[in-house]
Amino acid sequence: MSLPPQFTGEPAGVGARLAAFTIDVAIVVTIGVTVALVSGSAVFGLLVSAEAVLALWILQARTGSGPGKALFGLRVARLDGPYSPGAGRSFVRGLLVGIGSLVFGAGAWVVEGSASADRSGLRRSWADRAAQTVVVAAPRRPAAERRSRRRSADEIVAVPSPTVIARPWSPAPVESGKARGPIAAPVSPEPPAAPVTAAAAAPDVPAPAAAVAGWAGPTAAAPIVDQADPGERPTGELLLIFDTGQRARLPLPVAVNLGRSPEQTEQTDLLVTVTDPDSSVSKTHLRLEFDHAGLWVTDTGSTNGTELLDDDGQVVPLAPHARTFVDDDTRIRIGNRIFTVSRLIGAAS
Repeated sequence: MSLPPQFTGEPAGVGARLAAFTIDVAIVVTIGVTVALVSGSAVFGLLVSAEAVLALWILQARTGSGPGKALFGLRVARLDGPYSPGAGRSFVRGLLVGIGSLVFGAGAWVVEGSASADRSGLRRSWADRAAQTVVVAAPRRPAAERRSRRRSADEIVAVPSPTVIARPWSPAPVESGKARGPIAAPVSPEPPAAPVTAAAAAPDVPAPAAAVAGWAGPTAAAPIVDQADPGERPTGELLLIFDTGQRARLPLPVAVNLGRSPEQTEQTDLLVTVTDPDSSVSKTHLRLEFDHAGLWVTDTGSTNGTELLDDDGQVVPLAPHARTFVDDDTRIRIGNRIFTVSRLIGAAS
């Protein structure tokens, strides 16, 4: 057997599963023991431990993950597609693991490790077979490729206008229809030390939108903006690939709103309706814009928020209405859905 084509990962290894499960158990035990020692009541400690188990169950039901699985890049999904398992399947998994723990406590690890006996190739444990779930290891890009992408983002520089300077971009909220980009202030140009070239004598052109190095938010360093000609139109397509298998190809340049039932911010906006069985995505959740400077994302004030996910495990939440520059192949979480943004070079089909 093999995973359905909608999945982008592969069945998780038994060792990683056991390590992730051990971390989750250690967190619950640590919380319970700490509360018992502080309060002087073992009953109160057991009650808090039960609440921690309930929290992990809810987290797995809605996202398919938990502290241990997030550390190892694992995710519990339904067997028929890359969807969060939901409350019912998570309850069945947890019930069988709990029954196993009654056997001297170590039975829970036996249930989890039973994935090694699965001859189907999906490495499903007894609990996975009963709940019709599978544990998937998300693919990771090689470290050399990640470093190369970070360097390429750091090398984006600016060509400011002779009469303006670009200050570091600020993620302050921007009202719909207002101008976006760097704050610019007029300055008196220095007298040229050499004859003025044709490029210097050209009419002033507004400085392009500033691009923050990487996507971790604004920095105090010198402004970093795009070197491309503001008048140059990007070519190709923008490819969005969701964890549900949904795909969208958008011609460049583009401004698109994503959500459960998105509405246009401007008349030229494209709309992408996100398939979300969990109903965790807001009606108009996220705005993507691709111009000569690159890709910009803006959370439109969604209920469950937007996060940028790094391959190293770093999670950067976006402030509502903050226009943020991101690199190609960035993974973005909106509600419980995760998608990757990639640029396809060439003429749009």
